[in-house]
Amino acid sequence: MSSNLLVPLGGGNEIGASAYLYFIGGAKILVDSGIRFSKKDPYPDFELLKNITPELDAIFLTHAHVDHCGSLHVLSSLYPDTPIFMTHETAQLLSLMVEDAIKVKYINDKNSPDEWREYRLLDEMLARVERRDFFDVVKIKDVEVKIFPAGHILGAASFLFRYGDSRSLFHTGDISLTAQETVSGAVLPEEKVDILVSESTYLERRKRFDREKSLEEFYSTVRETIERRGKLLLPVFALGRAQEIISIITKGIEEGRIPPFTVYIDGLAREISTIYENLLDKTFYNFFVQPAPFFEGIPFEEACEEKVREADCIVSTSGMLMEGTPSYVYAKIMGKNPKNTVIFSGYMVEESFGYKLLNDRRVLKNFKFQIKKHHFSAHSDDEELKKIVEILEPERTVFVHGVGNKNQTFNREVVRF
Repeated sequence: MSSNLLVPLGGGNEIGASAYLYFIGGAKILVDSGIRFSKKDPYPDFELLKNITPELDAIFLTHAHVDHCGSLHVLSSLYPDTPIFMTHETAQLLSLMVEDAIKVKYINDKNSPDEWREYRLLDEMLARVERRDFFDVVKIKDVEVKIFPAGHILGAASFLFRYGDSRSLFHTGDISLTAQETVSGAVLPEEKVDILVSESTYLERRKRFDREKSLEEFYSTVRETIERRGKLLLPVFALGRAQEIISIITKGIEEGRIPPFTVYIDGLAREISTIYENLLDKTFYNFFVQPAPFFEGIPFEEACEEKVREADCIVSTSGMLMEGTPSYVYAKIMGKNPKNTVIFSGYMVEESFGYKLLNDRRVLKNFKFQIKKHHFSAHSDDEELKKIVEILEPERTVFVHGVGNKNQTFNREVVRF
């Protein structure tokens, strides 16, 4: 019987709560610890984890999206002596992302003892973080872990595990071979691997992502809305998608593909964009694109109404219009005017208000604005995922982080290799 195992504790046959337990080469390693957008069951299966192993040798984080990092502080409290490895960029983004996830979780129970306990766990977890560069090799017992750029967002990493008698396993994390405006495409190992553990967000979805076509459709919607004197709402993921959309808007104005208009960046996207500017030495804010102003002393919804009056376009979190977030408030305000447009640009879970707006007529009847969906993926599509398999030529491929794929690996499933 093989002594090498993979057990998804979350993020197996789902997108959310990613957490992958490896028993590999005599080491016990956990990759990621995210949350799912469910109030009843937000965390990976920590109870199973503690039953399987009372100790971990290392924790590795692929990137700072909350479905991969949102419960890292809770995990670290269960294993306080375990080091946590991630890239420098991910470490800088991590605190803000987890802090915001905690804030959203307790949006209706502010300053509760549980909220302050989680902030304390976050501080303690950050003290255990060990930062590494891309292509660094971390040795965990007899296992060597090499860190590769995964594309996707700033700092996102894939991990190559070398173990045993010249065996290797490549864990992609969220990956994209295609370069974006803000990050280059993923870099793959030059050698073949024995085992490939791959994300599968868009596996078996036959539609190929045509970036130039998506750009032109996006610019066309922007032009039509501005020409009819409407306003735009762009709900975005704060990390990655916001900065990509900002870059696309700025590029469109500079190239004359869309007319000049005023854009406010609000919610967590405002702070994350400032971090991106510092880490990439690239300007995101300019004459047309500005961080949304603060309005002190007035209720939040009134402040949002004032910003809608001032700007032609609001780019704000959350990307799924989760209730209680700034973009949800903007949608309620801007949805009253049929000249306005909301543009979705990414994945939405069924629990989100954005999903309901797109799929539930009872919700839609309360909104008059136009609804558009222009896809700008930070994930590899079906064709790219198959290309990764072709390049790495694994003996076995294990698919995680997906829904409805025939070759999907399920949560709690024990994968022996």
